[in-house]
Amino acid sequence: MAENPPLAAAARDPPSRLREWLTSIVLIVFTSAVGFACVLVLASTLTQGRMAGLNIEGVNISIWKLDYIRQQWADIREHMRRESDDLAGAEQRRGELSAQLIAVEAKYQSALIAFTQLLDEFNSRIRPLDAALAESMNGKDPAQQHGNLLAAQDELLKRHPELAPLAESIGAAHRAFRPISGERAARQAANQAVIAEIETLQDGLKSGRTSLDALFAQISTRLDETNRSRIENALYELHAGRGPLAKFNNRLVTTPPDILTLGLVILMGVLGSALQMTYALFKRNRVERPGAYFLRLSVGAITALVIFIVAKAGVPIVADASRMGGDAPINPYFVSFLAIISGLMSENAIHSVQAQGARLFANEETPEPLRWARFDLREAFRQANRDPEKVKRLLNAEDGQFDAWIAGEESIPGNVQTMLAGVLERPRRELFSDFPPDGKEAAA
Repeated sequence: MAENPPLAAAARDPPSRLREWLTSIVLIVFTSAVGFACVLVLASTLTQGRMAGLNIEGVNISIWKLDYIRQQWADIREHMRRESDDLAGAEQRRGELSAQLIAVEAKYQSALIAFTQLLDEFNSRIRPLDAALAESMNGKDPAQQHGNLLAAQDELLKRHPELAPLAESIGAAHRAFRPISGERAARQAANQAVIAEIETLQDGLKSGRTSLDALFAQISTRLDETNRSRIENALYELHAGRGPLAKFNNRLVTTPPDILTLGLVILMGVLGSALQMTYALFKRNRVERPGAYFLRLSVGAITALVIFIVAKAGVPIVADASRMGGDAPINPYFVSFLAIISGLMSENAIHSVQAQGARLFANEETPEPLRWARFDLREAFRQANRDPEKVKRLLNAEDGQFDAWIAGEESIPGNVQTMLAGVLERPRRELFSDFPPDGKEAAA
């Protein structure tokens, strides 16, 4: 047998190791990338199908309305999250300031008691000496008493120098008391500022919750907690993650379902062809030109799309078309399986479509094979108590032709066979034969 020239040339000139390695790496990377894209599109399709079942008061909420609400919901939730974080920080600062204020208050009270005791002692000693000064200091707060003392101190000490040590002690107590009092006032002001900040943040959170209630009222004014939780779960799922991949996934989920399904079909067809090429490379060591790989990928994608359309039209090719026909919900797993096997077995899929097309566009009536009466049917008419003349008139047949039919001399048309079998109440196979009588085949 003569050797096929292209195969012989390929056998004599195998691909280089470098080309094999490059082809292997490119195929592995490409197949992995296509597989990852298929995962994203399939997951988005499943998410769409799951959210399509979200029903509120008998009305399905479209995924586009959910995404529109999600954008406003995300802004409100982000604002509330920041205010909640700020509120937690303010509560923490308030706790720290309260602890510091308690410590400062203890030092303040100790210094105040010491300062007040010295002022009381001074007031008692000067009452018999200077009743007017004692009266001006009586009942006043420590700061005012000390101020009145300083105003009259020089004149008083000239007349009563024995009070100088007590006045010096009061001055020292005041110098110790003043910074503690200032620190206490600062701590109190800081604590009040934090309390005001907490109240402002709490009001902001209340306002955010009011905004959320108004947002959910756009869906339904009678939304109960169960349905609200279902909608919030869907919004969280649409808003899951940050970064470019999350945004791309959100775009996929909100893609029109028909476009997303057809994209899934094409990607799965490409994945099937990539698997076929990878198998041929690693199992059969078959390395082809880049154009051949591109052609296989294109054929796999188009074949998967054609098979999907044909199956969706209700024509059984490689699967039960009833699972995809009409407007029935599409199972993404079944679509993926159908597209992958179409890409893997693109040639077989094309042959199946061709065979179905040939049957679909074939002639509606298949010509009946020629048949002759096995014997003279007049006896069968007598046994069935039927009048052959009436049958001849019903068939509108000529006398000679009808006689030739029932005598087995001429072939009988299919419709006549059916009528005769019905009139005689006998199966067609008992009355007619595919074999012509002697001499008829030679004459034909």
